[in-house]
Amino acid sequence: MWLINTSTLSLEPFYGFVPAYAILSHTWEHEEVSFKEFVRAREDKNFDITKKAGYHKIIATCKEAVKEGCSYAWVDTCCIDKTSSAELTEAINSMFSWYRQSKICFVYLNDFELREVDGHSRSDEFATAFRRCRWFTRGWTLQELLAPRHVRFLNSQWEKIGMRNDLYQLIASATGLPKSLLLMPPRSDVRDFHVATRISWLAKRQTTRVEDLSYSLLGILDVNMPMLYGEGAAAFTRLQEEIIKKYNDLSIFAWTKGAIGKGYMDILAPAPSAFAGNVGVNYHKNRKAHLAHRLSVQFSLTNQGILFPNVRLQYQGAVPGFSHHYILDLKYPNPAFRGQNEGLTYILLRKVGPGLFVRLYESLERQNAFRGNFYSSAFYESVCILNNLKASNSLVWQLSRWEHYAIRLRWKPWEKLGQRFWHIRMVEPRAIWDVAGNQFLLEMATERYMHVEFIPGTYASNPHFKSFVIMIQVYNAKERDPARIKARIVKIETWQSLNVTTLGFRGKSAVEMDSLQSLAGGDESNTLSIVGYAISVSVRLHEKINEAPCHLVSLDWTETASS
Repeated sequence: MWLINTSTLSLEPFYGFVPAYAILSHTWEHEEVSFKEFVRAREDKNFDITKKAGYHKIIATCKEAVKEGCSYAWVDTCCIDKTSSAELTEAINSMFSWYRQSKICFVYLNDFELREVDGHSRSDEFATAFRRCRWFTRGWTLQELLAPRHVRFLNSQWEKIGMRNDLYQLIASATGLPKSLLLMPPRSDVRDFHVATRISWLAKRQTTRVEDLSYSLLGILDVNMPMLYGEGAAAFTRLQEEIIKKYNDLSIFAWTKGAIGKGYMDILAPAPSAFAGNVGVNYHKNRKAHLAHRLSVQFSLTNQGILFPNVRLQYQGAVPGFSHHYILDLKYPNPAFRGQNEGLTYILLRKVGPGLFVRLYESLERQNAFRGNFYSSAFYESVCILNNLKASNSLVWQLSRWEHYAIRLRWKPWEKLGQRFWHIRMVEPRAIWDVAGNQFLLEMATERYMHVEFIPGTYASNPHFKSFVIMIQVYNAKERDPARIKARIVKIETWQSLNVTTLGFRGKSAVEMDSLQSLAGGDESNTLSIVGYAISVSVRLHEKINEAPCHLVSLDWTETASS
């Protein structure tokens, strides 16, 4: 770390132990003095930097530091060698701690003309002028406001206009920051807040370079990553990836933006501005619940997107004009995050393939259509949410065909005094089963064999939960020929008896299907009798205007004498 000796006005390096120093926060202007220029001026008396506006800021900072009993000062313009990528990376990753370790931080507001005496009454003129200062709109100044323990604001003439403690209400109204962070001693810490809340503090700020919107958040989010100037908006993707590696905080997904295409969204946000409006509460208000949630949720970054090995989901069934969707609760207490259930902060998902989901954009129309609609019971599933979607990407086109030639299970319901089973007990392969739609999704899958264990009847007619199995085979699966679907039903005892080991390269499911066909003796009626019902299965292609074609595997039944 380089510091300016306030007596000699020379730069001195420090490693490990660092003496007490004052630090400057300001907005950059023309004629700032760089590290190279500052060093050269000390070595070459003919190289004059005293006429540059930035030099006067350095001198003024040193004078203020001396008044505070500091023999050293730090100014970002001349205390970082930006020609060294290694030093620049170290400085940016250390910036938050450097501001926090300072004895005092001077905030120089070059566009604020009023004096301290003008603010005693906190007149409307004073408050308006203060809130309009450019310093409050810049990205880097956010951490420079939050990190130091003591912050003094100075006007354009370097006159004191107040400490952060004195001005905290005006600062909060200008920035949207929680007042608890602005007091000294602070009533809460930056790291007490969800990551989405911390990102939202920067959402309406600007930086000269796009990358700096992400780099200026490193200290606030307590993460480290290398600088790659030239990467543009990709810096924010890298930042979110680093956040995911360190935190299991689902609020990282609590952002809103327009759809990419076909109503889909990436799971990672394109920019900090997508988090505008987040006003989540801090952790410590309910630390026990937060800790329990962190221990119960796991997710990680993969080359496809974000993988949840086992996450809690709910779903809502289709309504006119909109297909069903899944709901992933973010456990993020943010009353401003839009949603049709005011007590739940969530994102919407659609299952599109084997363990693959895509995030849905919740338009106002969709939100209103599902308002008050039935929520399913919670269940757990392996979920991989896709990222890096682009409207021109062929993947988006394929995702739009998510229901094409799905195998959808439908049955005539058993009703008796309102008592009904959740009739499907088990399905395989589970990865391609769309529980909200009672269907197997084939568009992005390669499976040819499926089976469903089904419990017929009601509690009264089937108190012992006797079941049967529906075996489904897709012929010529590679070409997705809609005419090549076969389905059979057998009693559970018959299916369990087919405990055949894998033969050669043929899977057990194929052997089971062939065995079933042999057992059936070529009978295509596909009926069985169980617990007082004659049950039959049939397959037909369902085609309807403006809907994806699918296969309906339909179960029908009639009552018979008790078996």
